[in-house]
Amino acid sequence: MALSLIRDKRFGAFFWTQFLGAFNDNLLKFAVTLAVTYNDALRGDWSAGLLVNLIAGLFILPFVIFSATSGQLADKYDKTKVMRLAKWLEPFIVLITGVGFLLNSVELLVVAVFLLGSQAAFFGPAKYAYLPDQLKPHELVMANAVVESATFMAILLGTIAAGSLMSADAGHTVVYVVCGFGFVVALTGVWSAHRMPLTPSHSPQLVVNWNVISETWRNVRFATRLSAVWPSLLGISWLWFVGATYLTQFPLLTQTVFNASAGVATVLLFSFTVGLGIGAFWCEKLSHKRIEMGLVLIGLMIMVIAGLLLHGVLVTYTSVGSQQGVLLFFSQLPNLAILLLFVAISAGVGLYSVPLYSTMQALAPKDARSRVVSANNIVNSFFMVVSAGFAITILLATRGQVVWVFSAVTALNAVALGLWWFKQPYVVLRAALLFKVRRRNLPQLADVDHLGDPGGHLIVFPTLLHENYLYRMAGLPLEMTVVLSGRLKSSGFVEWLRKRRFILEFTKLSEVDAQKELIRQIATHMQEERSIAIDKPMYELLRKQYRLDDMPAVLAKKGISMGILEFHEELKNDHAISQPIWRLSKRMLQPAQGM
Repeated sequence: MALSLIRDKRFGAFFWTQFLGAFNDNLLKFAVTLAVTYNDALRGDWSAGLLVNLIAGLFILPFVIFSATSGQLADKYDKTKVMRLAKWLEPFIVLITGVGFLLNSVELLVVAVFLLGSQAAFFGPAKYAYLPDQLKPHELVMANAVVESATFMAILLGTIAAGSLMSADAGHTVVYVVCGFGFVVALTGVWSAHRMPLTPSHSPQLVVNWNVISETWRNVRFATRLSAVWPSLLGISWLWFVGATYLTQFPLLTQTVFNASAGVATVLLFSFTVGLGIGAFWCEKLSHKRIEMGLVLIGLMIMVIAGLLLHGVLVTYTSVGSQQGVLLFFSQLPNLAILLLFVAISAGVGLYSVPLYSTMQALAPKDARSRVVSANNIVNSFFMVVSAGFAITILLATRGQVVWVFSAVTALNAVALGLWWFKQPYVVLRAALLFKVRRRNLPQLADVDHLGDPGGHLIVFPTLLHENYLYRMAGLPLEMTVVLSGRLKSSGFVEWLRKRRFILEFTKLSEVDAQKELIRQIATHMQEERSIAIDKPMYELLRKQYRLDDMPAVLAKKGISMGILEFHEELKNDHAISQPIWRLSKRMLQPAQGM
């Protein structure tokens, strides 16, 4: 599936554009970092520590400054053209970097790093909003798994390439080799971007607000009001907090705890990337190509359990007297166990992250999808800065014992798991449905763009019989209350569903009082921006007897959005395998006269 998706022009050209861009960002940024660290003549009167942290900060800063503007541009214009324009900036930034090395100008190199971050900031919102526009819903999970794994691999390879080239015994000319290589990679990325299909805008009428301060604030506030998306945005930002903390501390862990060579740190970095890829692809297999938020809990559980085991190993670890190389270090069973635990933690990260990205893309309003991504980039940047302060605080408090940084992250992961469990019952429900409903029997979703529309939804299914209400819940990746005619047999799980308002039971829906109560419940759900699902016969009855089609207009006068989404089920026969397909349509209502 992954290879066939990469060979598909819709995704393949985008994949290589993204991969090459991530590689080049880290190749150049790390090359500049190494140069200002080890080249005293280049650094001049600047402190090495100050410059290293300045470079890291200046690469992240543009995501805070420009994300809101870039999100607007990606929503207003063709996303592919926005990405192409951003990619055309990359070769010129590489040339500026080369001139900085040629003139021995640390100031020019710092400017180049800032421009590199700016180019990435303008590329980002269009990048994530491009996927749901070009791919089918059942392809989105695999696409995110591939992109996320490849991005971390590109980051690692770019960092390793810069370290290998800059440490080569080739004098000052090595920096020109790095820039020449980066220039070729940049041009290849431009060529790949021009192979991407165009992506027409959903909001051509959008008026761009060029005030970055007010637009940044408005962007984040807009995202916080998207109840179906905001938890995923925060979850993604937590991923970057965890990832940045782990990856930053690997060299320190290798040096101070293991007394091992820098090559061991590189292997740990590589293992983290491999584990993340394993988790991401495992997510695609477990979810059967569906958006499955229940895997967020499973991913966090793996991270916590593996983190606790890692803590037990590290606090009792005894290093040898002489520094160990890669082969000697990993020939010992305790060290292999540490390697496997890091792979397990990163596999949990992959399992945790893919559903979050897929949910953000699928449920964000399509006419504002890039702005939602830009809000996510802003929050991500904040969490990454906080991660640095968090690690510094732990190291100062423990007098440099890096083991406690990893242990503190595990403790915070346990807190995050508790927050998801108690504050997001929908995610707990999805995790339970993973075990109660066979994923292979679930329908393939098509034409589901309207799931991301703001406000509450009245979802009309062909039928909602007792024996398949869990199937309906599991089949649609949206939190909703399912209306049932009759009462379910009580059990602990059913009582939990009742308490959390995932089911609404009516023993006598044929009676007028029950129908009026259902109308009231629908209105209440719309006011709370929740979705409620009923069956087609009941919908038709409410339309005729209670003018249900007038409710959206009535609520709109009160500032409440209501959409009526109807599913049509059809059967797909493919090589003697029958799979149902749900196609969603939004009913265009014309309220009765006199409203």
